[in-house]
Formats: sequence, structure tokens, C-alpha cells
Amino acid sequence: MSSGQDSRRQGLAAHFGPLELAILDVMWSKGELDVAGCVRNLDGGQAYTTVKTVMERLVVKGLLARRKESRQYVYWPQQSRREVEQRVAAEQVRQVVDGFGDLAVANFVQAVSGDAEQLAQVRALLAGIADQPADSGTTAGTDAPGGVNEY
Repeated sequence: MSSGQDSRRQGLAAHFGPLELAILDVMWSKGELDVAGCVRNLDGGQAYTTVKTVMERLVVKGLLARRKESRQYVYWPQQSRREVEQRVAAEQVRQVVDGFGDLAVANFVQAVSGDAEQLAQVRALLAGIADQPADSGTTAGTDAPGGVNEY
């Protein structure tokens, strides 16, 4: 496997297919569109039926919503890009921590230790956890600096 930028899909690109992400990007920037409007805003000249199929799958996944207007559906994003990034990041972190436990936590700390801003965010999150009563039932990180958790 080559080590170039193209061989490593990061962020949402690692979680969604290229057309799914392109459609989501269009929808996040435009708000509401029908399929034809989405096709016009995509760069790759994709077929109407292909885009319609992917948009319907994004509805099933809960990423887009739709309503019938006349003889067509109008679609819009169910969540902001930031909310989707938060959900995907939380799922992936949970999988790593569940699979590797303290090794995952130790490696996470090591990974952020060289970045002063990220380290400050981690410290603030940890301070917030330490201040919460053990039985409060709140989720750690909901008041994170920079809006880390935006559910």
C-alpha cells in the first residue's frame, strides 16, 4: 500500500463512499434540493438515477430527510456536518477503546501530547469530568471547548 495522501482516506471520507460524501457536501452547502438540483451541483456528471439511489440510502441512514413536493422529493440534511463528524468520531473512538482499553487511551494521550492546543482541550475535558458527580448521568465532554461534542 502506498503512503500517499490518496491512499489514506481520513475523517468522513473514511466512513462514507465518495458519492455519499459529495452529496452530503452539496446538501450541507445548499440546504434543500431535489435530486436534479443535487446532480447539477455535483462535479462528476453522475447519472440522475445513481444520485437518487444514493440520496434514498442517505435517508434510510438518517442523514437526509425528504418531503414530497408536487411530483418529486425535496431533500435536506438531518444533521450538520459537525454533528455527523461528532457522531462518527465518537463511534470510532468507542470501538478503539472497547477493543484496546488502556492501550488506546495511552496512545491517544501520546498522539495529542505534541500539540499544545489539543493537549489543552484534553485537559479541559478531563477537568470537566473530575468536576462532575459520579452519579450525575451526564456524558463527559458535552461542554467541551471548541464544541467538541455537539449533540
